[in-house]
Amino acid sequence: MHLTLSPARMTRKAPVAAAAAAHARSASEPCHPALARLDGTVRALRAWSCCCGGAVGSSSSSPAYGLALLEAVLAALGDLLATPRTAAALHDADDRVLDGFLALADAYGTFGAALLAARQGVADARAGARRGDGAAVAASARAHRRTEKELRRLAAAMRHASRSGRAAVAPTPSSADAAGAEVVGVVTEATVAAAEASAAIFSRCAAMSPDVPAMAHSHRWLARLGVAPAASSKVAPETAPAALERLEELEECIAGLESGSEKVFRRLLQARVLLLNIHNPL
Repeated sequence: MHLTLSPARMTRKAPVAAAAAAHARSASEPCHPALARLDGTVRALRAWSCCCGGAVGSSSSSPAYGLALLEAVLAALGDLLATPRTAAALHDADDRVLDGFLALADAYGTFGAALLAARQGVADARAGARRGDGAAVAASARAHRRTEKELRRLAAAMRHASRSGRAAVAPTPSSADAAGAEVVGVVTEATVAAAEASAAIFSRCAAMSPDVPAMAHSHRWLARLGVAPAASSKVAPETAPAALERLEELEECIAGLESGSEKVFRRLLQARVLLLNIHNPL
């Protein structure tokens, strides 16, 4: 089985050793399907990471879309890790490849818990608004701020992981053949792309609804929800249904993100198990 790097990949910042090895290989050799599939999914994920600063309302820039692309990368990576050539190439590779997946899995475990807390907070805000309970709305807004801080912390951790991953892998002598060096580089590149996209996903989720925490401090927002913040009974009932509808839509959006996050988390655990088996064969 021959593995070769597609010409377009040479324009990107792959590990130096992997790029040099790929240059030495014949351009006429066929590209292994698992490698080609992974290359395509990584390209799509990187394109999303670069462009996700667009309009929040755009479905192609949404965190849910990013999670779907990330799951596709991890599925393709799982197929590649299952090949004998990949197992041989990664057997003696730097442990930082394994550490990268551990960091990603830990991050998505925390991300899932944060999304659950966010969805509960929005549900509490909606219930409090319907009851006219300003204290409940304010409490849910404080919880939202805590979740937002956690998501921003996760995003910072993923940015750090992506920077560390770029300098992570140089193949050891036992995996220094052309195909082996390329495989190590491709797996590392996929890990870095996953960390970069995760940072964008977490950041976008943290900024998903800036109006929710504002409800704790703004009489205008409480009024829009039909809640009198203090003794005042002056509210704007005509805007309350629209605000409640937005909160309901946000709750549904978060539920969708939870589903996508769970799929990514499962893929990460599968990749982690494959890597552990490669490093510690029975």
